[in-house]
Amino acid sequence: MPDTYLLHPGWEWPITIALTIAGVASGAYAAMGLIHFAGDKRDQAVAHRLAFIPLPLMLVVPLLLIIDLGQPGRFPNLLIRNPAAAERDGFLMFNANSPMNWGSWAMVLFGVFAAVAFADALHHSGRLHFSWLEPVSHNVVVLVIGELFALVVSGYSGVLLNVTNQGVWSDTWLMGALFICISELSGFALALIVSDRMSATHTSTALRTALFYAAGVSTVILVLFLADLATQQDGSLGALVASLHQFVAPAFWIGAVGLGLLVPLLALSPRPIVRVPNGSLALIGVLVLVGMLAFRYAMFFSAISFVQS
Repeated sequence: MPDTYLLHPGWEWPITIALTIAGVASGAYAAMGLIHFAGDKRDQAVAHRLAFIPLPLMLVVPLLLIIDLGQPGRFPNLLIRNPAAAERDGFLMFNANSPMNWGSWAMVLFGVFAAVAFADALHHSGRLHFSWLEPVSHNVVVLVIGELFALVVSGYSGVLLNVTNQGVWSDTWLMGALFICISELSGFALALIVSDRMSATHTSTALRTALFYAAGVSTVILVLFLADLATQQDGSLGALVASLHQFVAPAFWIGAVGLGLLVPLLALSPRPIVRVPNGSLALIGVLVLVGMLAFRYAMFFSAISFVQS
């Protein structure tokens, strides 16, 4: 049974949307980086188009967090020390033991790499010329560091949930890994939409394979996650997979499992049950993105369902 001392977590739509957008942005950057690492010139046009996506999304995130926190000064105070806070010295706020703090820094630093990718995409589109930037933006070390920050941002919301004293969120050690998988799946789905709309057949073929295997890995992690919840025997599993409160269970089964995982597994496998030709792959990408949004909704609101059950 839920712990009677647990309070309503107080998470509302702004922070849910903010962390979802951050996950999609980090996933898109990760997909872009992997395309660059592959080194096939036939894929570069898609990578450059994909690079337009992370920065605008990351600019929206702090606005939503400010709305959620209720006071404009609270989000900057996660990064810059408030003069009234006497517990720490120095101008900057950094606490390695606080996922909210280091996660905020990770999002800011990831935003820098997203800005570099955006500027490089502008250069390759011919709209602005930053020829001096290409040796930096395509540098392997820069890409690797950017990928690492993308992974941190991908898993940040899962780790943040995990350290809260809430049912479902704190009942398993797999939250961070699961959110990384979901973010990468979102990134590949977005990349598939872009490549399909650009009629980049070679890239679309590679991405449909990548999306299939990403869905497979995500499914394995999700099964382990559910099995871990089942061992708790405190109602946390039911709060996610069986609760009708705020449509958590329908969002989980129909959205996350059905659209987010089963659709790519069935449609993009080497021997697909439903054949989807190149040119129609964007629809698969859209369905997966909807499924990943449903996953985050179900995950965020399952703790509310747990408290109120």
